[in-house]
Amino acid sequence: NTTINIVSVASSGTPSCVNLQPSSVVLTVLPLPTASVSVTPPTICLGDSATFTFTGTPNATVTYNIDGGANQTIVLSGAGTATLTGTYSANTTVNIVSVASSGTPSCVNPQTSSVTLTIQPLPTVSVAVSPTTICANDSATFTFTGTPNATVTYNINGGSNQTVVL
Repeated sequence: NTTINIVSVASSGTPSCVNLQPSSVVLTVLPLPTASVSVTPPTICLGDSATFTFTGTPNATVTYNIDGGANQTIVLSGAGTATLTGTYSANTTVNIVSVASSGTPSCVNPQTSSVTLTIQPLPTVSVAVSPTTICANDSATFTFTGTPNATVTYNINGGSNQTVVL
């Protein structure tokens, strides 16, 4: 903030007349609004939901885009937060482009930041048997194939569940 104080004004020439004229004017400088974005949880399974949370200057308007697409806006609450919750099927990045304060004047802060939600693919498994036909008391091998280190829950003829780790 800056204050200008006028003390006096003097005329040019002879005689120089001086007028004591005390007055002042104040320039108020508003801080630039800010915002950041986070995601909870930062990694989800394909098709699960996550929440992007914007935090910053209360009542500010945040301009952002998703994966570099068209700009969108969201208004922060009086507490300085706003959320986007959704179900995601691919890695998703939210980019903050700028933040504008509410009120007059509206100060705009071209601010860049981003956060990425990582999507883990769903694990897969298949089972095969070899040979597919046997005689009584012969042996066969069931082979589970799929996502490495995944835990497969299975049962035999509808019996109790068992697990095997790939």
